[in-house]
Amino acid sequence: MSESTTPSHNAPSLRRILGFSCYQGFIYAVFYMGANKALVLGGVAIERADLLATLLGMVIAFCAMTALPRLAGKILASDAAIATCAGMLTAGAFAPRLSGSLDIAGVGLEAFLVGLPMAVLLVAWGRVLGMSSPRVAAWEIFASTGIAAAVCFVASFFGGGASVVLAVALPAASAGVLLVAGVGSAACSHDLEYSERAASSVDRDGSGVAALSRRMLVGALMFGLAAGLMETFRSNPGASSTPTLPATLLILSLFCVAALQSLRGAAEEERSLGTTYRIAILVMMAGFLFTPALYESGVPGEAIVLAGCLGLTAAFIALFIAVSVLRGIDSAMAFCRGFGALYLGEAAGIAAGNVIDGFGANAVVQHGMLAFAGLAALIAYLFLFTENDFRTLSAIVDAGSAEDAMHDAIVEQAGLSKREAEVLALALRGRTNERIAQELVVAKSTVDTHLRRIYSKAGVHSRQELIDYGEKLIKNVTAKR
Repeated sequence: MSESTTPSHNAPSLRRILGFSCYQGFIYAVFYMGANKALVLGGVAIERADLLATLLGMVIAFCAMTALPRLAGKILASDAAIATCAGMLTAGAFAPRLSGSLDIAGVGLEAFLVGLPMAVLLVAWGRVLGMSSPRVAAWEIFASTGIAAAVCFVASFFGGGASVVLAVALPAASAGVLLVAGVGSAACSHDLEYSERAASSVDRDGSGVAALSRRMLVGALMFGLAAGLMETFRSNPGASSTPTLPATLLILSLFCVAALQSLRGAAEEERSLGTTYRIAILVMMAGFLFTPALYESGVPGEAIVLAGCLGLTAAFIALFIAVSVLRGIDSAMAFCRGFGALYLGEAAGIAAGNVIDGFGANAVVQHGMLAFAGLAALIAYLFLFTENDFRTLSAIVDAGSAEDAMHDAIVEQAGLSKREAEVLALALRGRTNERIAQELVVAKSTVDTHLRRIYSKAGVHSRQELIDYGEKLIKNVTAKR
């Protein structure tokens, strides 16, 4: 990334929030608004076939981008490709709403016109959101999700016409923000040296980041399975795809408010990303308990479960960015792997839901599907990617974020130049002057000169005094809050 495009790591961007909320709103409009369309094959009706095709198209695109990263990079760097994806989404989301039927050609068109470009734009958003520090990105993600849920909640009361308007307008708005944000020039926002240091700190605790990220992917697969099952729960062909959608979106909005409050907690332990994971799981499990107990009362327990699933997806988005930092990979590639697992699980859940529905639509079968979904979520939470794993990764990310905050505070307070800020970043990581010179491809004497100027502007005489100065600045900022 060029210096001119380097963003602040510590300030949420309203532009990114609104842009990603457009993308999230499009997902809700396409996935959950409208009717449950079935594909009839040999007398067997496959429910939510349009959503299943979209998910499979996205998984194929994620796999292709993971296998061909250079080609993926060229696509993300092309403004024309981003604009084309927005046009495909508008056409693909609008056309099927003109007809209530679905055939093999329509399923293929759904996968191509909606699934593939949706995956590309999501990966592009992964790269843009990765320009922020993980904690700031998490704040932007939950704010975007809350806004999207609130907008779609209002739109859900205006019938199918509102979903068409959203499906047409939101892709263009989202892609427009991506183009303005300069996704093509946005490389991974965190350098490999930081990632190596962070990863090694995990290894000293006996659990490598690679192992944790693998468990995270398996956990995402299982949570996706639970979400897919709930997306076929109590939804019949020709009826609303998500009968309890308004309640789901309202609960999701409230969840996002709670998540944002937790990320702004007064105590460090209250600001852990793991708190959002716990809240999402709590919401999901409450829904699993309420649904059978209050089946006849009108309380939409499945709405609570689906809201928890969507909230958990937002938490995983933040986690994918954190893992990209810790493993030293482009956040776009982290999105490919993470969402590939999540959406593959969701597609498997829809398929499993269709199999279960094949045994009948009575209450026993429906509750069996609910129990299966709850078991998948519980296994993921207790045995695959646990809250402790989430907290471990969160703590490491927070340590890196604190270093970023110290760097930015010194740069602002001392009025350092761009080159001095680069030297400062490496000096705070313990690099010797010789190593800094090698990494910046300058002479050691140049580094010596920059460090003397940094010391002079900060009013210190050594690196330790510089660190003490930075810590004092951070404490002052915290005290003012």
